[in-house]
Amino acid sequence: MLRKWLFRKVAYTLFSKQAKRYAENKGSAKGLLANAERKAASNQLSFKNLWTKLHTMLSLLKAWSNGSYRKVPYRSLIMILVSVIYFVSPIDVIPDFLIGFGLIDDAAVVAFVLSQIDKDLVLFEQWQSEKQLAITVK
Repeated sequence: MLRKWLFRKVAYTLFSKQAKRYAENKGSAKGLLANAERKAASNQLSFKNLWTKLHTMLSLLKAWSNGSYRKVPYRSLIMILVSVIYFVSPIDVIPDFLIGFGLIDDAAVVAFVLSQIDKDLVLFEQWQSEKQLAITVK
């Protein structure tokens, strides 16, 4: 319940316009993605329960931004972008500098989005596996 509220009332309200701009210009998402990957890597322990899916979500975003993966529903893309923008943004319900607490709201927003896009992540993982298999067979 809190996750949904944080996403809809805070993250989406603050960052949906920015997410839509990123969705219209794939190239601009690369800097956002780099910031998110850096922050995720440095806070891996804080996201230990979400780490695998967060990593998959960021991989999906990277594949979308470089044009190699196109099967992302627009709604899911916007949700992913909103969560990533919220994750890297200093504008939070709980400021990130509060050690031990600062990433709670980020994790809640990311967890909510991951639960909403789970099917898209499964399809992306299948696509990745098929792509890897095709490379291995060659």
